[in-house]
Amino acid sequence: MKETYAEERIKTRVVELFEVGRDEESGERLSLGELVREGARLMLETALEMEVEDFLGRGRYERGERKRQGYRNGVSERTVKTLAGEITVHKPKVRDTDEPFESEILRAWQRRCDELSALIPGLYLEGLSTRDFRRVLQTFWGEAGLSRTTISRLNKRLHAEFESWRQRDLSGEGLVFLYLDGLYAGVRFGTSEKEAVLVAHGIRKDGSRSMLSIRFGGRESRASWAEVLHDLEARGLPQPLLVISDGNAGLKSALKDVWPQMAWQRCVQHKKRNVLDKVPKGVQEEVGADLNRIWYAPDLEAAKAAARDFVRKYRRRYESAVKCLLDGLENCLTFFRFPAKYWKRIRTSNLLERSFKEVRRRTKVVGRFPTETSALAVIFGILQIEGAKWRGLRFSPATVVKLSEVADQVRTEPLQLDLEKEAA
Repeated sequence: MKETYAEERIKTRVVELFEVGRDEESGERLSLGELVREGARLMLETALEMEVEDFLGRGRYERGERKRQGYRNGVSERTVKTLAGEITVHKPKVRDTDEPFESEILRAWQRRCDELSALIPGLYLEGLSTRDFRRVLQTFWGEAGLSRTTISRLNKRLHAEFESWRQRDLSGEGLVFLYLDGLYAGVRFGTSEKEAVLVAHGIRKDGSRSMLSIRFGGRESRASWAEVLHDLEARGLPQPLLVISDGNAGLKSALKDVWPQMAWQRCVQHKKRNVLDKVPKGVQEEVGADLNRIWYAPDLEAAKAAARDFVRKYRRRYESAVKCLLDGLENCLTFFRFPAKYWKRIRTSNLLERSFKEVRRRTKVVGRFPTETSALAVIFGILQIEGAKWRGLRFSPATVVKLSEVADQVRTEPLQLDLEKEAA
């Protein structure tokens, strides 16, 4: 099947995005926003070509019997908005027709661009079946819709690209920090339950952000997280310097199985919520403030002193809360051993938590999806959009060396605390 003009023009760019990962002219790593915008551009321009083809009754290079008078006459540029920023699309121009050609697709896009932009990355990267694609888009494009031919052509070309992302080589990622977290969402047909979506996300040595893996994981079990970690290893991911995650038991066990000597930072926000669950609501503000004195101390020694004060103050009144705090507190304080300018980024897994809120909000637009891969693709697209908003970090080569030395020290000389005894 002959490619459309839009597909020919963007094909090189798509290959660059998925396989090369760098701009051919500048050599710079492409941003996540570029991935989202090029996906939306490819889909929209191909759809516009198909719309003109349906209008004239013939393809771009076809001759013979015509559905109506008229012919293509180049393209005009049109700027449209997406949630990842503006894109410029080439809209085919049509001349000498019995009736003027007006694109219903562009008109519908402009009316509902926010909702549609939230869906496009996932549809671009995965491609649903013809029926499912029409079901999802019908709400937004109404009678304009996409033809069955258009949808089928898009699906055939785009499905392989999402699979390529899921199976791509990770040996060149060079991660400094790896974030692991799960969100629960009701996205699959056939069940009313919310399921865990396990996400691996990292920060590279050049400071950019990288989505590594998204998969369903039941209830965040040890086996499910081990599958994620083994998959990352199998695709060549070098061991990161530091893993940041919550204290989920299955995740902790999987980390010990796969990377037993890994430097680990347990998210302090998750720990804080766990401790506050053990005290009455009327004192949660006071207890929370005392916990913050630990997490936001100026250095490790001050944090230990604040933790001892917490134990002295609450061990008789709220024994279970103190026990909860002391359980694995060493891992919550790992970040103090790294340079202070990175503490904000590594003491919590909020980098993912904020994005998860957007996933929950936007997947409500679509509801439940017919297949596992279609659900994961849309979640991936939303996370890519959110990631494009992040400014990143800066690491000099000397900084990376320093971080590596600290990580080695954390692994070989783990923090030892006996605060209950010290507070006595």
